[in-house]
Amino acid sequence: MKYILPSLALASLSLANPIPETAQPPSFKINKVIYGGSGCPQGSIDVDFTPDGRILPIYFGKDFTASVGPNIDPAQSRKNCQLNIDLMFSPGFQYTVYSADYAGYGDLDSGVKGTVKASYYFSGEQSGASSAMTIPGPFTGKYTKHDDVSMAVWSPCGSEAMLNVNAEVALTPLGSANSGTLVATKESARFTHSVYIKWRQC
Repeated sequence: MKYILPSLALASLSLANPIPETAQPPSFKINKVIYGGSGCPQGSIDVDFTPDGRILPIYFGKDFTASVGPNIDPAQSRKNCQLNIDLMFSPGFQYTVYSADYAGYGDLDSGVKGTVKASYYFSGEQSGASSAMTIPGPFTGKYTKHDDVSMAVWSPCGSEAMLNVNAEVALTPLGSANSGTLVATKESARFTHSVYIKWRQC
């Protein structure tokens, strides 16, 4: 598992509702990120907040690529990355995930189906949410998708919470004569998975 050291200083941010207009928004920092999986070897991803504190971009590297076809190892048909994001913030606040964006590239023969999926949950909580899209072949080109995510829970009230994100790309069927590649990458050769969060006072 890989640790990302803090890269963001505490900052006072103007955040969206549901924080009351008279309340002071929270300061926060990403304390650390632990990650691992077949799609994210060490040193291959970055996690940071946008200046407004509402979007958490996750940038993956070239290893986040699933492939199927003749002479391709079945293990290459699915790639995943499990992230544990430790976020510290002002006491008396909590946050939740409300939407997600993801984008990449696919080259799928007829009969091949691609799936891009992510699941979200807080450590210590059983409830969570997921976001997914399906790409049927034939398909060649870029894909983008925005999903509304309805999490049943907010982070624990306090000053620190661990958000877990499990992202994956997968292709089916296995063992056929048809080929496919599903790349979690953008023009910059890095896949951007953006998690949108909102804050509230406890």
